[in-house]
Amino acid sequence: MALASTRQPKVRRQKRERAEPRLIPRAQVPGAVRVMASPSGTARFAAGKALVATARRDPPRVYPHFDAIAALLGSPSKVVCWNATQIIASLAHADADGRIDAVLDAYLSLITSGNLVSAANAIEGAGRIASCRADLVEQIVPALLDVQRASFKTAECRNVAIGAALKALEALGTDVCRRADAAGFIRRQQDNPRAAVARQARSMVEALG
Repeated sequence: MALASTRQPKVRRQKRERAEPRLIPRAQVPGAVRVMASPSGTARFAAGKALVATARRDPPRVYPHFDAIAALLGSPSKVVCWNATQIIASLAHADADGRIDAVLDAYLSLITSGNLVSAANAIEGAGRIASCRADLVEQIVPALLDVQRASFKTAECRNVAIGAALKALEALGTDVCRRADAAGFIRRQQDNPRAAVARQARSMVEALG
């Protein structure tokens, strides 16, 4: 008589959701900024990630350290630079002193830096800055459009960055998208070789009427 199989049915393990980084207590923010600015070590990456989450949820808590974080836009560590890029965008909501104005050129230069992740972070962040600083739209929108002329490692990287620029423009609303320069950019991307980008552009053109 055949023995019954003792094998247990396979149960698919569900991927654990990553816990959201904790909000750094106000008194610990200066220390986290110092760690993030360290010249080496992996602790600076964890500190940066926690500061990104804190700045997004409570910009005034991190804003007093704007200058120290802005200095990290030029960090030789790409990860530190990416974290600084995201933090600065969040701090725009608390920037009563207009400190972003002084670093905006350096910030926007990351869009055409040739590094896809740097460009994507700067594009997304620039869109967020423009959404709460209408007076900077005239400076930010042309910088977003410059991505079409940037040199990346591959043409596909460039197309991914263009897709990020389309999303940033869409988030800024129809008035921005109807600008002659922005509208022309959007229409041209209907023929983008990356299917997702072309679909995004066609959807935006349709919405513009």
